[in-house]
Amino acid sequence: MNDAMRNGILDAMEDGVAAFDLEGTALCCNEKARALLHANAGEIRTIADLPAPVRAFFGGVRSGQSETVDLYGQAVRLRYQDMTENGMRIGAVLVLCDLGEQQRAERLRREFTANVSHELKSPLTSISGYAELIETGMAKGEDVRAFAKRIRRESNRMLNLVTDIITLSELEERALIEQAEPVDLYAIAREAADTLESAAMVRGVSIRVSGGPMQVRGVRSLLSELVYNLLDNAIRYNRANGTVSVRTAERTLTVRDTGIGIPKRFQSRIFERFFRVDKSRSKTTGGTGLGLAIVKHICEQHGASIRLTSAEGIGTEIAVTFPEEAPERNE
Repeated sequence: MNDAMRNGILDAMEDGVAAFDLEGTALCCNEKARALLHANAGEIRTIADLPAPVRAFFGGVRSGQSETVDLYGQAVRLRYQDMTENGMRIGAVLVLCDLGEQQRAERLRREFTANVSHELKSPLTSISGYAELIETGMAKGEDVRAFAKRIRRESNRMLNLVTDIITLSELEERALIEQAEPVDLYAIAREAADTLESAAMVRGVSIRVSGGPMQVRGVRSLLSELVYNLLDNAIRYNRANGTVSVRTAERTLTVRDTGIGIPKRFQSRIFERFFRVDKSRSKTTGGTGLGLAIVKHICEQHGASIRLTSAEGIGTEIAVTFPEEAPERNE
C-alpha cells in the first residue's frame, strides 16, 4: 500500500488516529486527529507537540487504556494502543473520539423522552379523571355523554401522538428509500387535498391544487405522509376564510397558507420534534408537534431540500425540492 492510499484511508475514518515510534516521532496523523488537536498538517511532529492533556495521558498509560479529556472545549475520548511487530513493541497508536456528537444525541434522546412523557400525561390524566367520574356515578344524564366525548377526543389525541412517534422512530432507524419507485407528487397532492377537504371546511379554509404531473423517485407511502402533514399543518394554523395553495412544478412541491405565520426567531426551530410556536393553539387544533419533524426526516430520506418562508400575520410557505437523480441508497 502506497502512502497516498494509506493517507486516504486514514482521512476517511470518523475517529482521529495518530501513530508514533518509540522515540516519540509522529509517523502519521489523520485529518480528524488534526482537527481535534487544532493542528494543521505537519504541526504534529513529536509527542511534545501534542496538547498538555494528551501528553499527560501518554505518561504512564498502558496499552488498551482510555480516558476522556477536554480539548479546546470539546470532550474527547483518548485510547492508547501499542504497535507491535514480531512480538516487539515498535511504537504507539493514539485514537481520538469526539464525544460531542454522542453527547448531543444523548441530550436529544433525554429531551425526547421527557417531551413524550409530558405529552402523554395530559390526555391520560383527562381520561382517568372523566372515567372516574362516570365509574363513581358522579356523572349523570347528559354529563355521561359529554364526558365520554371528551374521553374519545383525548384518546384520539394520544393515538395520533403514538402513531407519529412510531413513524418518526421508523424513519430514524431504517433507510426506507430502498423501496423507491417513480411517484407522481401532483396525484398525491390531489389525494391529500381530497382527504383533508372536510377538515378544511370545518375551519373555513379552502384548498387549491395547481401545477401538473411531477414524477420523483421515492417511497409513495412516505411522500403521501409528507404532503399530508404539510397540508394538515397549513390548515390547522390558518385563519377563517383562509386558503392553502399546493403547487407541483420544476421538481418542487410548494405549500402556501394565509395563516398566522411564524415569528422569525422561531423559524430555525420549526422542524424540531415537539417544538410549537403557540402551544395553546396546537392543543386546541389537535397537533402532536411532530408533523414537521416527520416531514424533515422524509426529505432527508429522499435527498430533498426544504425551504421555509414565513411572516407573522401573512402566512407561511414551505417548498420541498427533489433531486434530479434518485438519492443513493443508505446502508
